[in-house]
Amino acid sequence: MATGERAALDRLYRITSGKVFAILLKILRDRADAEDALQNVYVKAWRGAPRFDPSRSGEAWIATIARNVAIDHIRSSRRNASDSEGLDMVADPVQTSSDQWQMRKDLVHCLETLPEEQARAVVQVYLHGLSYQEVADILGSPLNTVRTWLRRSLLKLRSCLGGEDDDE
Repeated sequence: MATGERAALDRLYRITSGKVFAILLKILRDRADAEDALQNVYVKAWRGAPRFDPSRSGEAWIATIARNVAIDHIRSSRRNASDSEGLDMVADPVQTSSDQWQMRKDLVHCLETLPEEQARAVVQVYLHGLSYQEVADILGSPLNTVRTWLRRSLLKLRSCLGGEDDDE
């Protein structure tokens, strides 16, 4: 591929596309998005082939490209739809709309007091239903770090929303 041999790209696709698609589907959780991302993975591989280090694993290289494309796709879609849009789901259905608006406003304010990655982790786990591992993969952070962020963030949110003293 580094020399522009299209047959090499075709071989790479035949050998790796199933695994790459599985990676994309696991991260993106939407078949259409994964299909779009699959094409982007191989375009990036084609363009990046001259810089590929042959001492590295080709499968690891293409998997890394897939992961990065999926993360870029998620970040791009997040820019287009604010994370706070999902906050309406936390409102108590018994409350009036003005109460719901105030609760949403308070929650957004409290989320803004958290470091950006921690706030993103909270939103992705508790509003979008992603697993801790999925969030760790998306943010490129170790799983235990994400767990710690979430625990500390929930304590800070509870304190911010309820006025309780924060232990940490």
